[in-house]
Amino acid sequence: MHHRQLEKSPRDYRLWTLRGMALSGAQKPALALAAYQHAAQLAPDYLPALEGAAQIEFQEGSGNAKPLLERVLAIDPNNATAHSMLAMLAYHAHDCHEALRHFQQAGAVIDSQPGALTINGYCLTSLGRFDEAIPILTRVVALAPNAAASYDLALTQWNAGHLEDALKTLQPLIDGGTSDEDTLTLAAEIEESTDNTAKAIEFLRAAILANPKEVEGYLQFTTLSSNHKSYQVGIDMLNAGLTQNPGSAPLFLARGILYAQMGGLTNAMDDFETARRSDPALSFLGTAEGVAETQRNELDEALAKFRAEARKHPDDALTQYLLAETLSAYGKPEGSLEYREEIAAASRALKLDPKLVGAFDLLADSNLQSGKIDLAIEQSEAALRIDSGDQQALYHLILAFRKTDRKGEIPALTQRLIALRNANQAKAAHVYQLVEAPGGRP
Repeated sequence: MHHRQLEKSPRDYRLWTLRGMALSGAQKPALALAAYQHAAQLAPDYLPALEGAAQIEFQEGSGNAKPLLERVLAIDPNNATAHSMLAMLAYHAHDCHEALRHFQQAGAVIDSQPGALTINGYCLTSLGRFDEAIPILTRVVALAPNAAASYDLALTQWNAGHLEDALKTLQPLIDGGTSDEDTLTLAAEIEESTDNTAKAIEFLRAAILANPKEVEGYLQFTTLSSNHKSYQVGIDMLNAGLTQNPGSAPLFLARGILYAQMGGLTNAMDDFETARRSDPALSFLGTAEGVAETQRNELDEALAKFRAEARKHPDDALTQYLLAETLSAYGKPEGSLEYREEIAAASRALKLDPKLVGAFDLLADSNLQSGKIDLAIEQSEAALRIDSGDQQALYHLILAFRKTDRKGEIPALTQRLIALRNANQAKAAHVYQLVEAPGGRP
């Protein structure tokens, strides 16, 4: 019927909008979008046409959705649906400040949408606004009760300092015999923070037994053992972990830390060396919390971005360093084009900013792997002159001195490194974040 009417009135934007609605209902989004776009051309401020087009572009993940939604808000600033969609777009663009601004305007539109509420909660927690996130995530649990939603609420309560509430939220999962490593290690962390070490150990043992090939339980057990000076107990657990994960660099490095705390520096150095051979990119600083893994496609995208930025801004030290850091993640061998590009970018970064500690660390790491021990020492010492708390530089010096006549300095460096690590752990609580995917962890 719309088709016949349009033949009589081809410039009637209301008819074109009705046609768009009909086509959308018939699951023909491309044709519907064309109809809405034509209506908007005829009447640029006709809200139903703009809303229809924006909805389809949003559902298709098109970059055209945002400008359309902004046009909707220019006409109707209180349009809650447009605000909710712009909030989601801002979240996916990693702009939680903008997302929260729109979520606040979305109001009741998202109040029955667990996915949108979870993202709202995620953005609040990512900005450290845990108390504000708690009622939102409590609403998620009420709307769609599941283990992931309960975990997200519990860890937010934990980060807000509401320990009893966090345990209460986790209790049904624990009573149900959960084997989820994240749930059990979080419960252990909470119990340890209330000085209930026996219960914390119980949860960690359960996590390890249920997930013997996952490293987080072993690493958290290591931290607990270290804090209570039960070094041998931690080493025994890591030995068990290494039978399940024989090539795990984080486990070797964690065991090396415990050996060093016991005074067994020879064993510690052996484990440090083994960790580096297993994963040359492993960072001492991040080991106790686990190692973040970057998906290959994300790494490729990052490299393309930083290469483009480095060409546009050749005199920006940070851009050059980020390019070098991204290239280093590929682990290309010495002499390769990527390796030469990495070294050139890091060297340029230091030339532009002689106090860029990260660039010194990166070059020291590359030279250590290439056997250029004197250069690695020089760069690590330079980094420490700028930042005496640079754990990565200390770690590089320990490994480098083992291959020189400066072995006598290793014990003091190791104790200094462990002291820095322990001080950092005492300064800040273990911080968790909600997952990127709404309603569950990957």
